[in-house]
Formats: sequence, structure tokens, C-alpha cells
Amino acid sequence: MSFKLMPTKFIQILALALCCALISLHSNAQLQIGDTAPDIKLPDSLGKWTKLSEVKADIILVDFWAAWCPPCIITAQELKKIKEEYKDASFEIFALSLDRDYWKWVKMVRKLDLPFVHVNDAYGLKSPRCKAYGVRSIPSKFLIKDGKILAINPSFDQIRKYISN
Repeated sequence: MSFKLMPTKFIQILALALCCALISLHSNAQLQIGDTAPDIKLPDSLGKWTKLSEVKADIILVDFWAAWCPPCIITAQELKKIKEEYKDASFEIFALSLDRDYWKWVKMVRKLDLPFVHVNDAYGLKSPRCKAYGVRSIPSKFLIKDGKILAINPSFDQIRKYISN
């Protein structure tokens, strides 16, 4: 290899690496507040397909969780309290389980007596829904109003504030 070709090869490799990095950044882009919430269509525990866009509520909290995740269980119990506290408000929780084990998921929902809209995505964190929302860990929460992202991973107090307003 001659000395004259080395800089050209180096620039080509550098350009290729830069393109790959930009593609990677673009594909992992996170949702931002104000963005349109990607629609979700998944089966519930009875196999009925449920769409996020068909949930009738002014404010919807999408909660990505799993029955095997202790922090998710704590979050679900707190969300249940909020749901009961604001039972007369136009507020719904769309609980999106990432459980691969259908029976463990259903058993946990029944055990906790969660009054939410429940759907399951057995593809886990590798699912298209997780990619669309930029979910890399659970629990992850997205507050939606009028089809737009209102808050990302809001605290329980922030959820209460948004419901109250």
C-alpha cells in the first residue's frame, strides 16, 4: 500500500464510521414532550386487541412494566392509589406488560387487583413499542394528553398535578 492511498482509506473509514454513528443516534432517538405519542395495539389477557388511541380518557398514563420487576410492582401499587384517588377524573392507565410468561403476568395483575387497561408485549424490551417510545428499562411511564406526550417518567406528584389541572 502506498503512502498516497493511506489518507484516502483513512478518510473513507472515518466517513463510514461517522455515518454509522449518525444512523445509530437517529434510530435511538427519544420521544420529547410535545411529540405525538406512537399508537400501540396489543392483546389484553383475553386475547382482545386493544389500541392506545381508542382509550377514552383526557389523560392517559402508559406504564411499561413487568410482573418480574420489583420496582414495577411498587410503581403499579402507587398508580393504583392515584387511579382510586382520581376515580371521577378522565384518567386512565394503559399498563403495557413486557412479560414473556403470560400466566405470571395475569397472576400478578389479579394479585395486585390493578384497575387499569392491561396489554401484553411478549417481545420485552426488544419490541417495536419499546423502540418507538425509547424504552430501555422499566418501569417507564409516559403521560399523554390529546395524543401528545405531556411528561416522560413523571413522579407520582407530577401525575397528580396533571390530573388535577
